[in-house]
Amino acid sequence: MSLTLRVVLSIAGLWLVVAGAALGLNLRWLLALAGIVTLLGLWTTLRWRRALSASVAQAQALERLQLIEAPAPRWPELRELTSALNAVVRRVREQLAGQAEQVAQLQRQAQTDAVTGLPLRAFFVSRLADLLADARLPAASLLLVRVPDLGVLNERHGREEADRLLHAVADVLLTYVERIPGAAAGRLAGQDFALALPAAGAALETASAIQAAMAAAPAARLQGARIVVAGCDGLRGLAASAALAAADAALARAEASGECIVEDLPELGATGARAWRDLLAAALDESRVRLGAFPVVDAQGRLIHLECPLRVQLQPEGEYLVARRWLAMAARSRLMPMVDLSAVNLALAAIAADGQPRCVHVAPRSLVSQGFERALLARLKAAGAAASRLSMEWNDLPDGGMSAALREAVPAWRKLGVRVGVEHAGSSPRMLPTLKEIGIDYVKVDARHLLGVADDEAARSYVESLVALIHGLGLQALAEGVSEPRQLELLWRLGFDGATGSAVGVDAHVALLAGPAFVESEPGGA
Repeated sequence: MSLTLRVVLSIAGLWLVVAGAALGLNLRWLLALAGIVTLLGLWTTLRWRRALSASVAQAQALERLQLIEAPAPRWPELRELTSALNAVVRRVREQLAGQAEQVAQLQRQAQTDAVTGLPLRAFFVSRLADLLADARLPAASLLLVRVPDLGVLNERHGREEADRLLHAVADVLLTYVERIPGAAAGRLAGQDFALALPAAGAALETASAIQAAMAAAPAARLQGARIVVAGCDGLRGLAASAALAAADAALARAEASGECIVEDLPELGATGARAWRDLLAAALDESRVRLGAFPVVDAQGRLIHLECPLRVQLQPEGEYLVARRWLAMAARSRLMPMVDLSAVNLALAAIAADGQPRCVHVAPRSLVSQGFERALLARLKAAGAAASRLSMEWNDLPDGGMSAALREAVPAWRKLGVRVGVEHAGSSPRMLPTLKEIGIDYVKVDARHLLGVADDEAARSYVESLVALIHGLGLQALAEGVSEPRQLELLWRLGFDGATGSAVGVDAHVALLAGPAFVESEPGGA
């Protein structure tokens, strides 16, 4: 019996003895009254303890940087405690939001052109690659805009007037970025700009609209100023470099002819799409899948986990294809739940075979598919100790329903020892506090945000502040795609807890994996 309960019962008993003696009550009435008072005391104690437990849980969550505001209890003493804890939660949330905003400002300084505010070439190309690989899009388009003879305009009219022209080009392109979700613009070089659109079929109309808007812009009325627009439509299954090369060839022809040129590329027809879906479904049904394995290590070279993207053998006896060859069709065909469960099954089997920790990708969209979360949790529970050496991560910024599904699913995974993280991170520092509240353990920073970190002070300041934000949230910071030993050494000094990429050494015990996974020398992409 707890001390609180003993005190309540003692006081109740003493009160009844005194009251009974004063009123001359017989034993039966005295016992009935004692029972009523005892039940009342127990009920009151239980309500108090429940309210106290809620306050303790809120304080423990705050210690883990899980920022939860609790409703005020009825008890005055606990109401003051809860109010104080809620104030701390709001203050910490504001501080984290302010730190995230500072990191976002450093990101803009490191990754955008100082004259126009558009992303620099490396970051636009990376965004274009994401767009072309986006599993949700059937196709995309790419337009290039050139200001020929920019050097002559600088000499003839001065740098300020020429910059106004560049600003005008950037403003026109940014209208598309602001109005079309998923669109991206960038400055590729001094005179070249680019616009990527997450759709096909409207590139020629868009190119004509850009030319018309620039013809009406006052800044474009400089003597000798010209604007050339060209590009490609219906892009699918291309690397970013190939898409840029095709658009650049169209731009060269447009500059020579003075016309707006958009080259249409053939799209995959409905019959081809159905055939792809059938091939994928058959490969998954027949377990013609395997895992890649790329080590993620800490600064001492110790293995954190093996990153294991799924490979699929579409044709029997054929090669196992990396995800960028089939992922888009899997998403459009709504096969991602099967893909994700296959990856989890292979990883758990491999862990059971050799004990090596592994990490697989799970799409948040799979969680909102009927029956997926229940099936996934059942497999994790059935795996026993192997689940405690599994990590699962996603690269989407979850919206509405997906965010709610993750908030519900992640605690159940973590109870089984599963670690949870986000990959390809760094584009939205403001989202990190929200992801922390979902319950992640680590953040894997995309390689694009590490570009120039060894030579560019602005890039280094951004990365350093990003790592500080991640650590401030109580999370691990991992670096993706590190290709140079010099870069890797600097990332360790900046505080990264782990890294992957060709610059990361592979210990002998990692290279001798058994089971359904295999080690590849270069990351093949998820």
